[in-house]
Amino acid sequence: MDPNVLVSGAISAKGAPREILHRWLDGEFEMVVSTDLLYELETVLLRDWFRRKLIVSEVLRYVMLLSDRATVLPQPEGSSIESIPDPDDHYLAHLAEAASVDHLVSGDGDLPAATSPRAFVELLKDPRR
Repeated sequence: MDPNVLVSGAISAKGAPREILHRWLDGEFEMVVSTDLLYELETVLLRDWFRRKLIVSEVLRYVMLLSDRATVLPQPEGSSIESIPDPDDHYLAHLAEAASVDHLVSGDGDLPAATSPRAFVELLKDPRR
């Protein structure tokens, strides 16, 4: 799960990212995160701009919830994935590959084989998935 999807799910009461969080909490799928991803998420949500949406204690509770309920892996090193344009996204591709996830949910079109949040919600709604 791309941290941007998790940010959107935290600050918006509507939309695919929020629905993904609800479905995950309902046990419809397993979420895999890394320590680096959780750190990035917390760092972003603790920026001053987000105080309009979440207070610090809510951010910390949210990150703790993810840490407690998701599968947390140490950040893997290296990858057989080549050509990812944004070096800041390499760790997500490495994590997805190391965890053999079925879907890397991201709105970032530069990630190989990423599934958009809306497409992922549709996959979850399809009982034949």
